[in-house]
Amino acid sequence: MNAACGSDSSDDGAGAGGTASGAGTGGSGTGVGGVSAGGGSGGVPASELPYAPCPGDTDVGGFVIELGDGFTSVDGRVFDGVTPSLVPGELMREGECRLVTLPNLLCDPGCAASTETCGPDNQCLPLPVAHSVGNVSISGLARPVEMTANANTGSYRPPAPALPHPGFTPGADLRLSASGGDYAAFELRGWGIEPFQFTGETVDVSGSTPANLSWAPPTQAGPARVRAVLDINNHGSSSNAIECDFPDTGSAQIPASLIDALIDLGASGFPTLGITRRTATSTTIEPGCVQLVVSSDLQFSIDVNLAGLTSCDDDSMCPEGQTCKPLERFCE
Repeated sequence: MNAACGSDSSDDGAGAGGTASGAGTGGSGTGVGGVSAGGGSGGVPASELPYAPCPGDTDVGGFVIELGDGFTSVDGRVFDGVTPSLVPGELMREGECRLVTLPNLLCDPGCAASTETCGPDNQCLPLPVAHSVGNVSISGLARPVEMTANANTGSYRPPAPALPHPGFTPGADLRLSASGGDYAAFELRGWGIEPFQFTGETVDVSGSTPANLSWAPPTQAGPARVRAVLDINNHGSSSNAIECDFPDTGSAQIPASLIDALIDLGASGFPTLGITRRTATSTTIEPGCVQLVVSSDLQFSIDVNLAGLTSCDDDSMCPEGQTCKPLERFCE
């Protein structure tokens, strides 16, 4: 998908939203994994936290602690609404996976690009705006983090120096506290995951056959799961993908039925498979659901071999007698 979302949520904790609802004093509402938001997880060990990412239709952002390749980062934003064009619709589901598509929303007359977004029923809606949730602190990292929202963008990032890497130990009890700004105060928890290691270099995708995935299992999975997003039409006109949330056991399969349906919707060059080990907890504030995601991911280091398709940048990459389609980037 051109803009991938989680299997029931956005790609990460800092997702952006759409329909604006003005700033105000938000109630904490309900929460899953929030310490003080009614989720009931404040007293449980971090290893027993629920896996509870925000649903896509209520996801207004949040915070991400990323265990990257040679770095650990923290960032986030909280918006005042959800962008309708980024909320995936479910076409099929099997097991831990589902086939999703992004809506093609086009308003006539067009919406003001800088301040509006197209919603359902040919209705232009206010473009979401990032808001302050006050001072945000995170404990359990290699050093404590204190952040305030950027006055221009509303984004949160820790001041220099950069966090040590790795920024936390496996099994760490990570706690985020937002003091409250345009919305009420809230707290969320995370768990220190291990770095994700994919054990293969290529994933074969073909019709009527499940796609096999394998990775190094963690010493302790805790509340973490492995999210996989398969997109075989990055350079096409459709926005479809298979999204899965697997138990973190070291292996999984993307069902053949979903792969067949995805292929039927179209393919183009350079298919991708993104895989993320992550924990996710969430709570509800006035504009919607906010989450804390702790992640370790791979996006472009995994080669996807789609049977019958040769990806290309130019004709030299194609078999004799074929040419490279410049937009779709496959040989024909």
